[in-house]
Amino acid sequence: MKASGTPRMMLILLGAAGVVIAGAAALALQSWLVLFALLALHGVATTLVVVYTLRLAARDYDKPDPLTEARIEDEEASGGDGRPRDHEVFN
Repeated sequence: MKASGTPRMMLILLGAAGVVIAGAAALALQSWLVLFALLALHGVATTLVVVYTLRLAARDYDKPDPLTEARIEDEEASGGDGRPRDHEVFN
């Protein structure tokens, strides 16, 4: 969360709580039109959350595949010149 920005997560949770409370009120007042509108809003919001989550999961952050990563680690461990760096250091 940004220090100077708006607390988006809190606003989203308050909005979701408002939808739940409105749904309970619609059931109590037997206002079926409002209830179906809230159910449609819930379906749209769920779809948006799932699509957003799948897009974030599909992003490639330029991370190499495991074989390339292991090769890079081996090269770094050997010092880059093919010789292992397993010398002792005395203080």
